[in-house]
Amino acid sequence: MTNVAGSTLAINSPDATRRGPISRLRRSPEALRGAVVLIAGTVAALVWANLAGDSYESFWHLPLGLELGGSRFELDLQHWVNDAVMAVFFAHITLEVRRELELGELRDWRRASVPVIAAVAGLVIPALIYVGITWGTGAVGGWGIVVSTDTAFVLGMLAIIGRVMPPQLRIFLVTLAVADDVGALGVIAFAYTDHFTPLPLFIAVGGLAMIAAMRLAGVWRGALYLLPSIVVWVGFFLSGVHATLAGVAIALLLPIFPTRFDDLRRAQDHVRAFQMSPTASYARTANNSLARAVSINERAHRALTPYVTWLILPIFALANAGVNVTRESLVDAFTSRLTWGIIAGLVIGKIVAISVSTWIVTRVRPDALGPAVRMSHITGLSMLAGMGFTISLFVTELAFDDSVDVSRAQIGVIAATVLAATLGAAAFAVMSALERRRSPHRDRLVRPLDPSRDRVLGDPRSAVVNVVEYGNYATPHSPAAREMRREMEGRFGSEVVYAFRHLPLEQPLGLSAAIANEAAALQGRFWEMRDELIREAPIENERQIRRAAASAGLNLRRFEHDWGDATGAQRVDEDLADAEAMHLHHAPTYFIDNTRYEGSIDADSVNAAVAAARNSALRRSEQPGAQAG
Repeated sequence: MTNVAGSTLAINSPDATRRGPISRLRRSPEALRGAVVLIAGTVAALVWANLAGDSYESFWHLPLGLELGGSRFELDLQHWVNDAVMAVFFAHITLEVRRELELGELRDWRRASVPVIAAVAGLVIPALIYVGITWGTGAVGGWGIVVSTDTAFVLGMLAIIGRVMPPQLRIFLVTLAVADDVGALGVIAFAYTDHFTPLPLFIAVGGLAMIAAMRLAGVWRGALYLLPSIVVWVGFFLSGVHATLAGVAIALLLPIFPTRFDDLRRAQDHVRAFQMSPTASYARTANNSLARAVSINERAHRALTPYVTWLILPIFALANAGVNVTRESLVDAFTSRLTWGIIAGLVIGKIVAISVSTWIVTRVRPDALGPAVRMSHITGLSMLAGMGFTISLFVTELAFDDSVDVSRAQIGVIAATVLAATLGAAAFAVMSALERRRSPHRDRLVRPLDPSRDRVLGDPRSAVVNVVEYGNYATPHSPAAREMRREMEGRFGSEVVYAFRHLPLEQPLGLSAAIANEAAALQGRFWEMRDELIREAPIENERQIRRAAASAGLNLRRFEHDWGDATGAQRVDEDLADAEAMHLHHAPTYFIDNTRYEGSIDADSVNAAVAAARNSALRRSEQPGAQAG
């Protein structure tokens, strides 16, 4: 899902050390926040469920609904959470995966297919292991408990223990988890549905058709998609198919597109007009033009993120993790084939399924995982995938009517989750230690900024902060890179010096575009050429590069000669070698005062980090003895 946005700035400041735990949590990576609040909700549910009395069960089975005319629609609180609230969660995750599929790392379906194949294997093999262990007992029908991986828990664990892992691993995990969850919901819909009424599905299809028609018509106001989304959810719910699938279906249809330079320029013009004349009319026009420049997919994902992290995840855990644990129930569970079937299915089944299926695919297609992700990463991830938890607990309630079987299954799910988390944490601890040993200074710039070598904006002699970008011309962030740089120049002036280095990765003609940019530098027009290449991004043919050269005002005959001779290839190779030494696997990557920035890639976040580094540098310069030092 990401996504896939990440962590906070790795630069320490005096302010950071004075922050309280709540402030530090709010500034921590999104997935880490999600894990913390999910664990808090889980602990609260376990404590509440083990208090005297039945207040936990009574509360979550309170009915809530509405009555209109003679019709009444009513669910208990737990089903409102599981059927309605979680539809928003799965929509949120699907938005991130779709963005990665169309604009990010997974545009190449050959690579995206690997986690999907692993997810399918992760559905089938754990179920077979469970059935094999429980065969001949009345518990065999609970095979659906072991098919799901808890997306939120695994993403949170990866944020905690996998910080030095390549970011592509998280994308692999998000894709695997969503495919896994869709499969698990399909299992719920067709294996654990008491009734199925096909007619209401036509209501859902009608709602989806409305969304598709609005997308084709270019409707950009996100609020207008809300009504047909509710229609889709109602149709799924009334049909008996699990209603959370509605969130996945809706997210797959919402419009998505890269930010276009013309839209960005139009938005800037309207914002400038508002600055000149701050009226309500100009404010509305500026807001509308900004919204038009960003796809509904991006806006919806960003808007839903805080609600998913701080509200949906803890409520889901609170409603589903309340397991009554006693000494007698533990002894009974761990002498039961049902409990061991769940533990073996989730832990062993996921490891075998994901690792072996991925290994087979990489034998057929050696480049299937890309250069950053290795099989050792996948094995560690497969261990974490045994954390079934919330969906598994939900299926438990559907699969069994006997309270003894429900208790055994709940204990098995919790035990499997704890065991999977422990194994995964141990595996990633070992891998992280090896990664740090291979590259002990991966968070530091291996080649300090050198004005005599680097393409620099600003005066290094007067600057208090240096910013180095490793970038390319084919990421979702490329169209905004030029404006980010200009905003940085306008905000900080001579206090910041900015340099660009090449990280073309695997984009079409990426290396050729980087060499073309260096050829333009020989005519003193590096930054003009870079801006024009960004306008043309993603670079998919040489005609775009030549068009950029013409727009940048280059002498085309000289440019063709220098480009054809690959005059700047050595500098690009040096940048790539430095990036490989620092394990840089995505662009853009920023270094602020030689320290790697790991926050969100947007102008506000990057420039806030630059401001923090500047303020810290100014404070140090004002300290007594600083000049003498």
